[in-house]
Amino acid sequence: MKRTIKLVIYYFLYQLLFTVVVMFGALLVEATKSGGDLEVLVAAVRSGAISSDPVVVALGTLLAALMMLWHLFHFKYITFSTVYLKKQNLAVLLVCIPFIYSLMYLGSLLMEAVNLPNLLEDTFMDMSHSFWGIISIALVAPVLEECLFRGAIEGHLLTLWKGKPWAAIVVSGLIFGIIHLNPAQMLYASIIGIVLGWLRWRTGSVVPGIVGHILNNSLAVIFMRLYGADGSFEESFGETSQLWFTIGYAIILVVCFAFLHKKTAPSGNFSEVSDV
Repeated sequence: MKRTIKLVIYYFLYQLLFTVVVMFGALLVEATKSGGDLEVLVAAVRSGAISSDPVVVALGTLLAALMMLWHLFHFKYITFSTVYLKKQNLAVLLVCIPFIYSLMYLGSLLMEAVNLPNLLEDTFMDMSHSFWGIISIALVAPVLEECLFRGAIEGHLLTLWKGKPWAAIVVSGLIFGIIHLNPAQMLYASIIGIVLGWLRWRTGSVVPGIVGHILNNSLAVIFMRLYGADGSFEESFGETSQLWFTIGYAIILVVCFAFLHKKTAPSGNFSEVSDV
């Protein structure tokens, strides 16, 4: 577990470091625009205009994610392998799309029922209207999170707890949920993390998880832009249709799970350096 704790600490340290660096850069830009007027700079800092700027938040998150990815590969917590891509796994990847989307829709209904506070709703809404925010949310964050939590952390725990794969899957999934530090995301992210962890265990690769995670985040950005923070494509059809969507997605989820369970099988050969 020491390795897991160390990686989580690095994850937060990079977030903090690059948030400060980008904020400092934004402050320098503001200083240039104001001609070095201290009152303007102090007012900008006190109002939170710089720290809450969606571009600043997005760039800080993006740079931190890229640095963490470099860290994982450079220090050989994970390695890139083309073995999975060379195999006949196209069907598995394609089925992962409706499987994960169905799970995410049903998970969002659970979150609505639980109704936990969403502390980052405005931040995500603002980032979804920023180019760098979209790149960060929809592309870079999914790749990093799958490489870190399903690749480096779950891969390590599968090795550490041989014979107890579900312990590794659940613990890595719970850690993934907790690090979001947002009540509205914690339970949802934990459920998604456990399912993606199951996929990583069954397939031996984070590729299906990356595909599904990018899908999830990309659709989330699209829906936020089209329907607002609380809207979705399904909700635009009305309450009656939502019930049929829910039943349909539940059926799709079960069918896809059965297919994936049949077509995949864990090799059991996990090492300290996880192939992604």
